[in-house]
Amino acid sequence: MAACARAVQQADGSLALVLDPTAADLSTCPYVVQSGAELANSLFSLTAEDGAYVSTAIISVWIAAYFIRSIIAVIKTPVES
Repeated sequence: MAACARAVQQADGSLALVLDPTAADLSTCPYVVQSGAELANSLFSLTAEDGAYVSTAIISVWIAAYFIRSIIAVIKTPVES
């Protein structure tokens, strides 16, 4: 179950997230902490449009890597005179 968290400043000046179980409305919380099961379920519940965006991003990275590798191969090829 998700829980509300708040940032609390420590004595040394650093910040720590402290869970606040008394907060009932998660929309008013500055930070919401999810359990691992909730996070996994949110990844598997992608819409078709979200899946298309993710797959397009992955394919774009592969294409860019291929072109960079091709350019490096052309640069490394010795020139015969």
